[in-house]
Amino acid sequence: MSGKLTFHFGTDGVRGVIDEEFTEFLVAVLAESTFRYWSRKYGLHKVFVSFDARRKSRDFAHIAAGVAASHGLDVVMVNKPTPTPTAAWFGSRFGFDLTIQITASHNPPIYNGFKVITSRGSPAQEEDTDEIERLYSNEYEDINRSVKTLELRPVPTVDPAPEYINYVYENVTKMFKPRSRFKVIIDPIYATSIGYTSEVLRKLGMEVTEIHNNYDSSFGGRDPNPEPQNIPELIQEVTAGKYDIGISHDGDSDRIALVDRVHGYLSANDILPIVVERLASASMIKRGIVRTVSTTHILDNIASKYGFKVVEVPVGVKYVARAILSGEADMGGEESGGLVYSWHIPDKDGIYTASLIIAMASEYGSLTNLISDVRSKYGRAYFKRVDLDMRNSKKFVNDNRELLLRMLSSLGPNPRFITIDGVKVVFSDGSWILIRGSGTEPKLRIYSEALSADRVEELINNAIGIVNQLLRQ
Repeated sequence: MSGKLTFHFGTDGVRGVIDEEFTEFLVAVLAESTFRYWSRKYGLHKVFVSFDARRKSRDFAHIAAGVAASHGLDVVMVNKPTPTPTAAWFGSRFGFDLTIQITASHNPPIYNGFKVITSRGSPAQEEDTDEIERLYSNEYEDINRSVKTLELRPVPTVDPAPEYINYVYENVTKMFKPRSRFKVIIDPIYATSIGYTSEVLRKLGMEVTEIHNNYDSSFGGRDPNPEPQNIPELIQEVTAGKYDIGISHDGDSDRIALVDRVHGYLSANDILPIVVERLASASMIKRGIVRTVSTTHILDNIASKYGFKVVEVPVGVKYVARAILSGEADMGGEESGGLVYSWHIPDKDGIYTASLIIAMASEYGSLTNLISDVRSKYGRAYFKRVDLDMRNSKKFVNDNRELLLRMLSSLGPNPRFITIDGVKVVFSDGSWILIRGSGTEPKLRIYSEALSADRVEELINNAIGIVNQLLRQ
């Protein structure tokens, strides 16, 4: 009999190194604990299981599906690596009570993970994942014994791509009518968005080239995160003028990065103001928007112009989703590359966002002009994030909260404190600094935004110095 496992649902699911922390046994335990809890709390009849392109993802998905079948549940599995937002949409659209996604999203290839998605297509909230952990702690002997005797049987499969792609195309074209034909290059980074964004954009009338479009569990030797160091070919092709726009997604396709031939690489903090401004001008945003503490304050300037509120939440799409589900906001987003819409699924979707932006830009004339127009109205903010290797990073921030706030407050005028996730200090010159422990990796994250690149560097360097000083004490 195996002893009690230790696992924790972080910012978005349980993650770990494959064959070390993240094993077949852990997946079986997670599935058994989740299904027991969900059945008792909400009732459980239909389960949808999906997986990404990582090593062992299909095998882990078979185990989760096998546990569902052992409970007598109606279970269906995808037939190939599938984006998380596609699985969330499909599960919600076709009446599944629960969706399980096997993915570690943007984490390095050595990781895998287990995500729980509700019948509404939203990430499971902390009140539920905490209870799943508690249930296992109370029943671990019986749960371990139950999954030890698990027998895997064939599970029906489905390809959700055609219906999801048609849905995205029809939804986007109801709001924006493409008028210009762009040359677009897409880099799925050997992952789940292969054949998804490219197909929607072809239906929108774009000329599309897709690179790195074979599944590779090592993601070509890079991290499956659409940051500049992982997509050099895409950036080069677009900035050299061969294409109008470049698009990339992360390992499970909930994130997006863009490349414009004039403005270059665009992170989520560059993309969000474009989307919010266009949607606000089209009267699609009325109640408000929600952003995480690490997300650009340019959104606040747009909200001020149009007269809607900004809700600030901790880092994690589940907090964005909660504000949208509660009716506080029409859409929202986070710095790490995700945008969420109340009229779509309450989870971030890089494929939907890419399609929406291409339609917006095509109606407008060009992405370059759209970016320039938004920046001329609201200014441009410069942003930087630095990750420091640190185990127990959340504990470090909690233990040093008051010291950090006091030391950071000396870095600018009229400091204002925000402590809903880590420590954030906002200054009256439009700059801010945030230090928080990661919920997905053993990292301490330091973020800053300001109206000049020099000010951002100054804040980041000072914050690193403060952290190092505290570590030496």
